[in-house]
Amino acid sequence: MHSLHVKLSDEPELSAVCSALLLAFIENSRVLRYCSGGGDYTNTQNDFGDHQLEMDVQCELNVNTELKKTGFVSHTASEETPEMKLLCEGGKYIVTFDPLDGSSIIGTNFAVGTIVAIWKSDENLLIGKKGRDMVSACCCLYGSRTNVVIWNEKEQKVQEYTLFDGDKQGHWELTKDNIKIKPKGKLFSPGNTRCIAEHIPYREVVDYWIHNGYTLRYSGGMAPDICQIFLKEVGVFSCFGDAKNPSKLRYLYECAPLSFLIEKADGKSFNGKHSVLDTEITGYYQKSEIIVGSADEIEFFKSIWKKHGLLKE
Repeated sequence: MHSLHVKLSDEPELSAVCSALLLAFIENSRVLRYCSGGGDYTNTQNDFGDHQLEMDVQCELNVNTELKKTGFVSHTASEETPEMKLLCEGGKYIVTFDPLDGSSIIGTNFAVGTIVAIWKSDENLLIGKKGRDMVSACCCLYGSRTNVVIWNEKEQKVQEYTLFDGDKQGHWELTKDNIKIKPKGKLFSPGNTRCIAEHIPYREVVDYWIHNGYTLRYSGGMAPDICQIFLKEVGVFSCFGDAKNPSKLRYLYECAPLSFLIEKADGKSFNGKHSVLDTEITGYYQKSEIIVGSADEIEFFKSIWKKHGLLKE
């Protein structure tokens, strides 16, 4: 169904799971391409209270369908269905994912994405694990082109592959190898800025970025706004909040897998207390604050948190 000339893992089961995801991304790309105006809403909401697009539901189905065919995935959980769904008894892996990140901006023809984390199966279904227990992750973007940023477990590096579908079936080609994020870079993407009227430390950081010549690149979609960091090899994405306007980002389906990829590419992550990957999983509805990207920029952010007494080391 598709051509990928590089094995993503020496473990045949993990390699098969990654290949299944790439197949699902091809199908998602086709679903999204032919939806006019961003698709129609269903009559349902997901468990986080968000109205579901037909495309959200279809993209989730595509991923689960391909993963089930492998026989190697015991359970999945997604932002649309944040509970463990049994796929295959005895499967070696658990997959958590956001099937369509950025669905609120798809009607404007902005890029959207699918975010995925792969974990080893365990009897507690990830409860008590941490982000560092993840074995692989990827993020597929659907825009003017379809590309995926993925951890190559075999070669121990982050890579970008681009979908070429002129042969009707579609195949993936390596377009950026061994991605490394530079420690400094004047590009910022600040989420949830509605809170900065009262969140003084967050406002101080955003003001610093603005007054020191940083370039603002923010679309409102977490997947494209973080993936630009991999492709430009610099920058930060942030989303913090307060009691009135809390961060709504989901740990298992968004923050953990993207932080995994960022740290594998020599970047850093921070959630106000520690690396995002040091967070203990307590449930499938868990949310998180986050900043990820260039290492020195994250250290500056942490210094502001420490200055305001929010970070004690």
